[in-house]
Amino acid sequence: MGEAHTPSSPHYGLPWYLRQLTKEEFQTFKEFLKNHIPELGAGSSPSAEVDDANVERLAFLMQEHCRGPLVWKVTMGIFHEMNLPVLSQKAKDEMESGVAGSPQPPDHFQSSLTETHGDSTLAETDQETGMEQLPEMSQAVEQDGTTAAETKDQGKGGDVWYYKCHMRTKFAAMWDTHHGFENFASNSPQMQVLAGAFTPDPSGFRPLTVVLHGRSGVGKSALARSIVLSWAHGEVYPGLFSYVFLFVARNVQSRWNRSFAELVSREWPDSLVPIRKILSQPAKLLFVVDGLDDLDVAPGDADLALCADWTEKRPVSVLMRSLLKKVLLPECSLLVTVSDVGMEKLTSMLISPRYVLVAGLTVERRMQLFLEHLKSEDQETHTWHSLVGNHALTDLCGASMVCSLICQALELQAAAGKSQPPTCHILTGLYATFVFHQLAPQQAPAGCLSPEERVVFKGLCRMAAQGVWTTKFVFYGDELGVHGLTEPELSTLFRGNLLLLQDDHAEGCYMFRHPSLQEFCAALYYLLEGLEAEWDPHLLCVENMKTPVELRQIGLNVHLLQMKRFLFGLMNGEVVRALERLLGCRVAPEIRRVLIQWVSLLGAQAETATPLDFLDSFYCLFETQDQEFVRLALDSFQEVRLMVNRPMDLAVSSFCLQHCQHLRKIRMDIREIFLEEESTEAGPVILQGMLVKPLVSKWWEQLCSVLSTQPNLRQLDLSGSILNEGAMKTLCIQLRQTTCRIQRLTLQGTQMTLGLPHLWKTLIINSNIKYLDLESTHLNDEGIMVAYEVLKHPRCVLESLRLDLCGLTHTCCPVIAQILVTSTSLKSLSLAGNKVASQGVACLCESLKISQCTLQKLILGNCGLAAADCQNLASVLTSNPSLTHLDLSGNHLGAQGMALLCRALKLFTCALQRLLLRGCSLDVVGCGFLALGLMSNRHLTHLSLSMNPLGDDGVNLLCEVMVETSCHLQDLELAKCHLTAACCKNLSDVITRSKHLRSLDLAANALGDGGVAALCEALKQKATPLRRLGLQACELTSGCCEVLSSALRSNKYLSSLNLTQNDFSPEGIQELCPAFAHPASNLHVIGLWKWQYHGRTRKMLDEVQLRKPHLVISEDWYAFDEDDRYWWKN
Repeated sequence: MGEAHTPSSPHYGLPWYLRQLTKEEFQTFKEFLKNHIPELGAGSSPSAEVDDANVERLAFLMQEHCRGPLVWKVTMGIFHEMNLPVLSQKAKDEMESGVAGSPQPPDHFQSSLTETHGDSTLAETDQETGMEQLPEMSQAVEQDGTTAAETKDQGKGGDVWYYKCHMRTKFAAMWDTHHGFENFASNSPQMQVLAGAFTPDPSGFRPLTVVLHGRSGVGKSALARSIVLSWAHGEVYPGLFSYVFLFVARNVQSRWNRSFAELVSREWPDSLVPIRKILSQPAKLLFVVDGLDDLDVAPGDADLALCADWTEKRPVSVLMRSLLKKVLLPECSLLVTVSDVGMEKLTSMLISPRYVLVAGLTVERRMQLFLEHLKSEDQETHTWHSLVGNHALTDLCGASMVCSLICQALELQAAAGKSQPPTCHILTGLYATFVFHQLAPQQAPAGCLSPEERVVFKGLCRMAAQGVWTTKFVFYGDELGVHGLTEPELSTLFRGNLLLLQDDHAEGCYMFRHPSLQEFCAALYYLLEGLEAEWDPHLLCVENMKTPVELRQIGLNVHLLQMKRFLFGLMNGEVVRALERLLGCRVAPEIRRVLIQWVSLLGAQAETATPLDFLDSFYCLFETQDQEFVRLALDSFQEVRLMVNRPMDLAVSSFCLQHCQHLRKIRMDIREIFLEEESTEAGPVILQGMLVKPLVSKWWEQLCSVLSTQPNLRQLDLSGSILNEGAMKTLCIQLRQTTCRIQRLTLQGTQMTLGLPHLWKTLIINSNIKYLDLESTHLNDEGIMVAYEVLKHPRCVLESLRLDLCGLTHTCCPVIAQILVTSTSLKSLSLAGNKVASQGVACLCESLKISQCTLQKLILGNCGLAAADCQNLASVLTSNPSLTHLDLSGNHLGAQGMALLCRALKLFTCALQRLLLRGCSLDVVGCGFLALGLMSNRHLTHLSLSMNPLGDDGVNLLCEVMVETSCHLQDLELAKCHLTAACCKNLSDVITRSKHLRSLDLAANALGDGGVAALCEALKQKATPLRRLGLQACELTSGCCEVLSSALRSNKYLSSLNLTQNDFSPEGIQELCPAFAHPASNLHVIGLWKWQYHGRTRKMLDEVQLRKPHLVISEDWYAFDEDDRYWWKN
């Protein structure tokens, strides 16, 4: 055995030599060592410690209890006794050269040692590294500059040194496999954030959990590995963590129970793990859990089965949940990577975490990559214009893999001679181009898949679909077998096996290269399913869906959401033709009908749909780029509500709205698109010397054109939107078209100050606009003067103007007073929330008394009026026969003001029909005056006294008048009036005896079960005219359900009942359900939050709605007649 030394190399140390022994040899070594204990001296270790020691512990014991030369002498002697001459000679060299400068084993030392040991297993070598990589480990140690002796001197111990060497070597191998990984840390700004993530903030708080989140494929895993490697090099967390362990979720996932100790041991470089030593100081441990999405850590009753014992064997998901919730090793630190999709289920489990977002490639870099793959300048321009505003596409391209996929698809489309717009808009088209190209049919001349290949492709897509529905993105070999798949078949079917890859770190583990590819294949499954058999519509769970709430469940899973959009995109004619060429047969047409029906359901129940529901449907339809398909799907849409926050939302919305042929109302909230400056450009970008402007202006113009092309469109609501002058100018151009039929224009809280002049001019040109709401739009004296000039114009036909909260003061009132006299069309004016005060109202009243004033509705809520102002208002009521609606809510009128108003109410010349006095500080005295006024008033039909401290006595005074035939009140609101059960008997008499009362709202009063029982006596009467009864938050319990149920069975007229915010048990609701469903019941609207009930109770409520499809059970109480519902606001 020849030996050539290399003196310049550092030594390995005693642990290295012990690791060269097999398990049997290591045990033999310990037996020999125990015989040498007397030779080591009085301070030597007892035999029991030697028996239990692993490699590092044994080396530590030997070096702790005797001097270095004696350690090497004993070691050399034992190797000699064990007939290991190579190790014996090397130990002799260590002893002779001393600790600081021992030579490295010779170049051929490893092979010689292997020959000596034969084929026996090396018990304590790194399973991934192997002995052939030891020079790399030595190099890593040299780079770090820390020898074993120095580590020991610094108090780190041999185990830490050994583990760090292993991690450096392990990740060095990763660099060879994953190019660019080594440079990722230095190029990522998040790396600097992570380096200080566990540092206390200025308040002293130090998080024990840091969450690294972002879209799939943006580099979270690479960052997690970088932080582990940087720790191994001593670059981060010096002195903070003794050990850092990396758990890759898809690798630790197991179908068998494991202990946490076993999970840690799997990451140790050899089989002799100092587990107790490692886990005995949890505060010095950092566990990096990569890809938490791949673990089901949030089952229903998981908290009941948490684990605090690291030796106990439990499912891995339970161990990880216990770790996250700080039940297992609560003092340890955690670094978790999770996709944005998985954040929702993770958040509830974390205790005071710190979040770090990983965004992936910058937008500029994504665009550069796109343009690098295009060949001509014309192509660059077209592609840029198509991609710049498409956030769905550019967001996905934050992941380098997806960016590469898109670039390849663009190249393939260009090579095929396809024009970029609109195919760049269609994500499905790009994915179809890529995936279909990856397929490699054996029948190359025919260019289509054989029947056998179709079976394999369908099996892959079926597995993808099941994975999307169950949020499963890691598949094992036996799971492929369930779907009839084998790796050779997949490798043959796909070029380079790019679609499905074998994971590098877990044998038999498969993943799609990106979740979006799985989502695309999942969508394909529903088309492939119909090839061999009749297509089953129940596959999509659409046929059984009856409400948007059920439809919305798909949107709760972002993977299902994207799969659904891909499914619609597969209806695109060009994509269908490409798929049929690939399959060699036609795809099932039945799926088109089902998807059209899905969207139609949303339009049929628009009242309960959200803006996100509408926008999601529009994105799905946009993917089709099929005008006939879109027209059929939107045929039932009469109302649309949209939240438009990104440029692509404009393009998608305009495309769909152009095909809503029965559309009557559009409600849009447009944010973050138009800047406050004059320009409508949304961030011009200079790239490769080319100045390109996004197409926001063009898309906005296309959307606004809907206003003049849809003949049935009557209402436009842009409340809360932010529109600069350019956007307002474009909008008004379309509003002025002769084909525009808009009648109601609502701009509540719309930021459009610079665009107001364009709007005022529009009112003169468009003779259809009769309602304008400018609530919360700042107007000064000059703005009011412009309004005056417009409203007096003979071509202006505006009938209703709302100027609530517009910052007006009494100085504007003279001009407003002139408007009241000069405008021949204005019938309704609201100045609520403006500081009109006494001076202003006096000026207005003078004009209201002039005969030329034809105003019918005046709203002065919260205008700072006092009781004395009621004198002027009373004179108006007696002199102006046209004024029938008056709202004085929120003004401190009190009993004195009520006395002045009631003087007018008693006179026959008072034509007032609707009076709103909410929150006017009225008490029992004020009720007395009001009762006197009502005694002789035959015109007043609607009265709101809510939020006044009337008390039972005040209401009793009103009841005395309301039972008289001379009282014509139809709608009475008494919400939050300090009422109790004591007044309910009188209210019951009113319900029974009044021939006119149709609506009674008693919300937020402590009526209790006794009060409702009294009211139910009236409901049982056969001829009560009451149609609406409000009992929200009236402290009702299940104790009243029996009597209420009995009353509802007897009543054939009540159509609306509000029972929200009461304490009904499931048993109480079950008592009411038969009454709700009773054939004699006329209920159309029930105010009840049914989502708070589960199981049998929820099922009974659903069955009620199935039996009575016209019945609405909702937490929102409303009348179908909007004028009935909002009479005081019109």
